[in-house]
Amino acid sequence: MVKGRKMKRNCKIIISIFTAVCMAAGVLLAGCSSENAVSSDVSASSVQAQTQQQTQLQSQLQQTNPVAQSEEETTAGASNVSREESTGENGKRFVNDYNASDKSYAASDNFISPKGNREYGQTFTVDYYSTTLGTVRQADVILPYGYDASRSYPVLYLLHGMGGNNKSWSDMGVKYIVQNVHYENGVKDMIVVCPNCHVSSDVVDNGSNYRSILPGYERFEQELLNDLMPYINSNYSAATGRNNTAIAGYSLGGRCALSIGFKHQDMFGYIGTFSTAGGVIPSGNSKNASSAQLPNGFEINQEYGDFNLLFMNVGESDGVCGHTSYEYDEELTKRGIKHIFYEMEGDHEGSVWQNGLYNFVKRIFVK
Repeated sequence: MVKGRKMKRNCKIIISIFTAVCMAAGVLLAGCSSENAVSSDVSASSVQAQTQQQTQLQSQLQQTNPVAQSEEETTAGASNVSREESTGENGKRFVNDYNASDKSYAASDNFISPKGNREYGQTFTVDYYSTTLGTVRQADVILPYGYDASRSYPVLYLLHGMGGNNKSWSDMGVKYIVQNVHYENGVKDMIVVCPNCHVSSDVVDNGSNYRSILPGYERFEQELLNDLMPYINSNYSAATGRNNTAIAGYSLGGRCALSIGFKHQDMFGYIGTFSTAGGVIPSGNSKNASSAQLPNGFEINQEYGDFNLLFMNVGESDGVCGHTSYEYDEELTKRGIKHIFYEMEGDHEGSVWQNGLYNFVKRIFVK
């Protein structure tokens, strides 16, 4: 019999699947969301379309990464940071010491919205040339308030999931999340770059076919390293090096972030993944093999040591990427790799990713 967290997780996944089936049959349930269901003011027709996308993605991902029903219960590698330095409005600044005694992941009130008389930076949509596709592509660049070209700023590359684009994180209030953390916790001002992670000229990512769009997401690694990062470094006052560079994403974007971060540990010192899709480590399923996969699993390059921060979260009721998120945590724990992992109330939805980003950002660029 599956015990402990496995039983809890599988029950929640079954409930999530049942909920999706009821929706497909026309039963109205509150609070449903999908890869793109990221705000409460989405229209009814949009919610219905997004629910269908989630159901399709759930079926496709479960075929690729079946839930192990007889696996032994393992101890989670959940850890957090507790050592603090006095700074910011709340007098606290988080430092990456991975102290397991601190498990507070609550976000401040209205952290995804503008607050009071605070000032926020601007978002620009930029064009850059992709040698990967041989065409011009777009990304959103979010500058901190008071951006000064004479200073240098660390950079966070923030990736979307299936069916998303370079606007997906802005739809979830990324500008406010990052700047609010700066005001409240004293983290460094940073440049945030939100690319379109689906790199394809012939396949459209409409959120309906996981298999067809996957190669485009795997091609993003090449475009990021060869095209987008050089563009950002040439056109903005970007601080370079792994201590100044972070990569994070949700769902399929989380898979990209995890794979790219581990392959290029000399470039990325911080990795954040929220509700991460499977496929980064071998699973014994040949259908899961891809260029995103790490042939030998998770390994730390001893030349650079541990990541400054390796961070993961997942919704307790996530029936899409829940099981793979737990598997990553268990594999990292087994290998003794320092990381933060926590579960929270929620499904495969924006509220989980927003909370994950909030907690990730207040722990980066402080080493």
